Order: sequence, then C-alpha cells, then structure tokens
Amino acid sequence: MKKVILLAFLALFGTTAFSQNSINLKLNHIFKGEPLVFNQNMSDTSEIKVKLSRVRYYLSSIKITHDGNQVTPLTDVYILGEGNVSNYTIEGNYAINSVEKIEFDLGVDYAANHGNTSNFSTSHPLGPKTPAMDWGWPSGYFFLVLHGAADNNGDGNPNQGFQLESFGDVLLRTINPIEFVEPVAVDGTQLEISLFVNVDRWLKGMLPNIGYNHGAYDANVSAADNTISQNVFTAEPPTTINLKEQFNEVSFVTTDYTMPYAPVLFYKFPKSNYSLSIIDVNGKKVASEDNIGFEGNYFVKSELQTGIYFAIFTSEVGHQKTHQFIVNR
Repeated sequence: MKKVILLAFLALFGTTAFSQNSINLKLNHIFKGEPLVFNQNMSDTSEIKVKLSRVRYYLSSIKITHDGNQVTPLTDVYILGEGNVSNYTIEGNYAINSVEKIEFDLGVDYAANHGNTSNFSTSHPLGPKTPAMDWGWPSGYFFLVLHGAADNNGDGNPNQGFQLESFGDVLLRTINPIEFVEPVAVDGTQLEISLFVNVDRWLKGMLPNIGYNHGAYDANVSAADNTISQNVFTAEPPTTINLKEQFNEVSFVTTDYTMPYAPVLFYKFPKSNYSLSIIDVNGKKVASEDNIGFEGNYFVKSELQTGIYFAIFTSEVGHQKTHQFIVNR
C-alpha cells in the first residue's frame, strides 16, 4: 500500500478532514548526506575537497498530487531556495488532506523569466535581490547559483574558486515527480512537505575545475542536467540514518565576501525569533534590525567603512551569538 503524507484530523462529532491554511515547504540542504554548512570543507564523491559559499536556486510550476490523484497547481508560487534556509511558507487556503507526490521545475517559467524584478517587491522571490538573482532583461533570472572553491592540486585545501550563475530558458528543468514514503508532521493548520536537496549532486562530475560560468555554458548545462539525472531533490536522505537531530543541532553564521565592501551574513539558529545588532571595534552600534527570524541572509544596508565589525544575534529569550566580519571598501 502506498504511504502518503498524513494530515491531522479533527475529532468533532465524528472524524472530519481538516483543510490546511498554508503549506510549509521544508528544504533540507545536504552534502553527501550531511547538513550543508557554508565555508566548511567537505568532500565530493571523488573525495575532492570543496567548500561552498553560496547556493541559490528558483523553483516554479509547483503541482501537488493529493487525496486520490487530485492535482492542485500552486499558481504564481515561486520559491527562492537558499542553502542555509530550510523553511518556506506558501500562504493560501489549501484543502489538502494527504499528499502523494510533488512536482516542480528548477528555474523560472518562460512568462515570469521575461518579466522584470521591478514588477515585484523586494520581499517577493522574484523581486530585486542583493546579491542580484538576475542578469537583467531579456536574459532573465539566475535559475541556479553555486559559488565556492575546490582543491585542484590534491593538497586538501579548496583553493580554486568557481562560480555557476545559470540563466536562460534552455536551462529550465522539470524534475521527476517525487513520491512520499514517510509521514510528515503537521504543525497546527500548516501542512509540512519535507524534501532533501542533495547539493553535492549538482556538482557531480564537474570538480575541481569548474571555473566562472555566467550564462548557459557547458558547466551550467551540466549542473541543470544533474538536477534530474542525479536526483538532486528527494523525499528521503541518501542513507538510512535519521538526520532530524542533526538538522536540529546545526547552528552557524558565515560571511559571503563576494562583495567585500558589502558582505552578506548567512545564519541559521535553533527556532526562535532573533534581532541583530552590528557594532564596530569601538563598541559603537552602526546598524540594527528586529525580527529577522532564525535562518536567512542579512545584507548590511548601511555603508560601513573599511574595518572590523561584530554581528550580535540575540534570541527572544536572550541567547546571543557573536560573529566577526570585515568590510573592505
């Protein structure tokens, strides 16, 4: 018997199906079966050392098959996936009781890809982003972005930088339908659909000499093709180990120095709401922001001068994490 994602039922004068108000798409990013952490040395399937500093991608044309092969397309829903972010809330009122499979494209559909970021707010996945997730028009959005470095001389040090910034309609890929074999927890009125994103599989057969590829060059095509041939998106992790506790324990702050004058902070903490303060070496507060969530990317909007700074993340119960970064104008 096919197992499906189970939803809670409300026992009120009998058993009544409970309609969902929203969907949480949980994307667990892993590298060879371990939780992905930016700027940390890892080994690919050929034991080549690699570290990643950025993983971003678009999902579109999402369809959910549920409740006996009913199909619900999530119209105008786009996901901007981030390698350090797991939870993506899809607002809406979806009357779904059991999910059998999910389908989607890697990339942005033709109509949206020939629109413009100015048509959306900065909070919308298709809106303006920092760093940018588009190459302007008519070129369109970056479907997949992978930045990092790989060891090209066998000394165990990822020293050769690479960038994949893939754009162009020819790179749109429709993944194979993903069927679910394990129940997924339901939190209140929110349905949670959990997937694993095997980031290492995007790089299969490409390391160490990827180079800098902005467009639809051979390396960009290979990564797009790997999405399907290597099953980047799966319902289960590649091993039988239970990763739940591992994901609960992952906590980090790292810095993306692609723009040294305006670095981006990547962070992930235990679930709580956090505030952020940035101070200089003299202890002066130069920037702050409340309600930044527990995982995400923070771009320092203030024009900071060259120097050393400290980012202090504070949870709603008072726990703090301090991270040092440098601005070089």
